[in-house]
Amino acid sequence: MKKVLKMSLIIIGIALIIFAGGMFSYRYLKSMDVVENEEINESATGNHVLLATQGSDFKDSVISQIKKDMASENVHISITDTTKLDKVNVDDYDKIVLFTTVESDDIPENVTTFMNDNKDKSIHIAVTADSGRWDKQPKDVDAISEASKSTNKQDFVDDLSNAILSE
Repeated sequence: MKKVLKMSLIIIGIALIIFAGGMFSYRYLKSMDVVENEEINESATGNHVLLATQGSDFKDSVISQIKKDMASENVHISITDTTKLDKVNVDDYDKIVLFTTVESDDIPENVTTFMNDNKDKSIHIAVTADSGRWDKQPKDVDAISEASKSTNKQDFVDDLSNAILSE
């Protein structure tokens, strides 16, 4: 009986280790990079827009296109990472645009906290998700949500550009 119990515990232990390793690997592979702060059109006299994003191949390609498209526009864009939102003074900006990812069925907690703390500000949010859906999207939040596939790149570029340039 002891031998059967020992073997069962060993098998369960190995299964737990494999499961935990798989979960950490998945989280590591899906985690976003941190983007550096950047200013676009710093001398522009138009609106000052905060564009908070995360680093990934897809998001980097969208932001790269946004930078090219906005180079000739009269708008000052401050790009920062979403992990730095707690250091943002929203009164410094005319508009706030968030470009984030659904992780474990919801957007990062600090992004939700930022949105909740600034409900009086107009915030535009674009969300990428492997499933293409943000299942826990609050009813009072207007957001675009699609999969981060190259076929959707222009949709995000257009959406973010419209949010940046709209009056």
